[in-house]
Amino acid sequence: MRRLKAWSLVFTAFLLGAGWFGNEVAARTLIVAINDAPPYRIVTETTDEPVYSGIYVDVVREAARRAGIDLVFQVVPFKRALFLMESGQADLMLGPNRTEDRLQYMYYFGAALPSEPKVIYTGALDANVIEIEDLEHKLTGVLRGASYGWQFSEAPYIRFVEAADYETLFRMLDLGRIDALIAPELLAIAHIRKFGPFRIKRSDLLLQGKPSFIAISRQSDFFTDGSFTVLEKHLIDMRQDGTFEEIYGRYANTDS
Repeated sequence: MRRLKAWSLVFTAFLLGAGWFGNEVAARTLIVAINDAPPYRIVTETTDEPVYSGIYVDVVREAARRAGIDLVFQVVPFKRALFLMESGQADLMLGPNRTEDRLQYMYYFGAALPSEPKVIYTGALDANVIEIEDLEHKLTGVLRGASYGWQFSEAPYIRFVEAADYETLFRMLDLGRIDALIAPELLAIAHIRKFGPFRIKRSDLLLQGKPSFIAISRQSDFFTDGSFTVLEKHLIDMRQDGTFEEIYGRYANTDS
């Protein structure tokens, strides 16, 4: 009888440690694939190890803290991050737009991040871009793997030039190797401040951004076992309780 009681206590402790009681999942570690794209995803190199911050990083960290989940960040180019999500080598991705192709291998949590307008920069002496047609036959820089919306899918006359990161695109424009580039508004401001000055100018055309999301790979164990719903609940709560807006405000209050 004593043995049975002792075994019951051990088994109960195991269940508690494994998170079988209560509404939260057991503590676990998820791999987050990110690229350096301030102010959304900021990777700061230090003598010890990289420091991660930014709007999307702070959002997912707070949600993970509430859910009892540990996060490990893996820094890769944007297109590589998509591949890691598709192959199941990463669990989470921060900020991708939703497209039909990506829906095949990523689940988008039901708490959209703030939409970010897209801006267009040209060389300092080039003509102002007022409408998309003004980019006709121009070499226009874009991030490899990124989605820029239907406006550009219906503009076959634009000659797109892809690069692995926005820093490269801004330097290409500064050197005259491309004629224009398209970038999220806050990201463009952050890059010019960090890497400028550049001999470029912002055009008047402002494009409405698509909602960004935090997404999970459909190959992730966290998705297949249904545990992702706990993290999703916290993200939705954060959207409703003002946490999203508070985090966004830390980075968005900048001058253009």
